[in-house]
Amino acid sequence: MKNFLSFADAGDYRALLAQALDIKQNPYGYQHVGKNKTVGLIFFNPSLRTRLSSLKAAYNLGAQAWVLNAGADSWTLEMADGAVMNGTTQEHIKDAIAVMSQYCDVLGVRTFPTLKDKEADYSEEVLSKILQYATVPVISLESATLHPLQSFADLITVAETKQKE
Repeated sequence: MKNFLSFADAGDYRALLAQALDIKQNPYGYQHVGKNKTVGLIFFNPSLRTRLSSLKAAYNLGAQAWVLNAGADSWTLEMADGAVMNGTTQEHIKDAIAVMSQYCDVLGVRTFPTLKDKEADYSEEVLSKILQYATVPVISLESATLHPLQSFADLITVAETKQKE
């Protein structure tokens, strides 16, 4: 799978579920998967569980993880094409994602809805721009409309609960 943006991207979810359950039982048994790999985690919003679980997953898989808090650890990113950046934004998302794609093997992105404009939220502007400019796989850590990692975690919980019955 090139990108993981919704649970539908999982394809054969049963095989992925079996592998996830095996990783959960043997958390350091897959460190070869991430060896010499870098995961770039971009947070456009505050995060606790998603941030920590993503960092821990990268560590367990043997990968290095870098965190960027967009607008806090970096310049504020401009999303509009052709915009003159002489106000609150200093870097265009096109350039930022191009650079991150050069340094990272995969990008994880977390962005929330604004809850001000339903149409804009459903357009997934930030995630769409990142997908447009990324040259590496993109994982949605949560977007304005979907939370595929939470969906997958819920499926794991259901499977574990069923095994106990």
